[in-house]
Amino acid sequence: MHLTDVSVGALGSFAIIGGHLPIALGTAFAAQYNETPAVTLCFFGDGSTNIGAFHESLNMASIWKLPVVFVCENNLYGEYSPIASTTAVARIADRADSYSMPGLRIDGNDIGVVYTTVAEAAARGRAGEGPTLIEAMTYRHKGHSRSDPATYRPEGELESWLERDPIVLLEDKLADAGVERDRLQATREQAERDVLDALERARSWPDPDLETRLEHVYA
Repeated sequence: MHLTDVSVGALGSFAIIGGHLPIALGTAFAAQYNETPAVTLCFFGDGSTNIGAFHESLNMASIWKLPVVFVCENNLYGEYSPIASTTAVARIADRADSYSMPGLRIDGNDIGVVYTTVAEAAARGRAGEGPTLIEAMTYRHKGHSRSDPATYRPEGELESWLERDPIVLLEDKLADAGVERDRLQATREQAERDVLDALERARSWPDPDLETRLEHVYA
């Protein structure tokens, strides 16, 4: 949510749930208006689909046939609430019917399926065929925050999802395709080292000067 790098097209988000969906309309409209091949990917959780901005954004995106792919990462819980207790429909993808766009529910833990589905939706957008809603089914391995022990989850639910961790599934597929397990393990270990190195670099940075606290502040 709070990671932004405009140089690579990652505009980030903010803490207003669903508030970034209208921004996706703006970037998609810019691509359409400027006749560029850019497609906007807009990511949000299942809890965002009950916010007014979700429905308004899908409606306008469909009317204007904007090149935007709405990706709902459905991890079954909105903060502490099971989705069934807050959402009237069983399949969020079905809400796409109300806005005359494709609605697809996929296995969000299968990297290959996610890649193929998003690529096809992006191609639709570039071809002027409008937006797509993708509901990627996945799971939150930890609580909503560090202070959340997630005791509201049914017994055994976490364990069954851990067996379907996206990295585990990808490793198994690569192994089936002939990639040696030793190479997969080495890749995993290198990734872990890269993360630790990045963490140490961040910790080594000096604190910002006090004078910078008022930079980029509107009022």
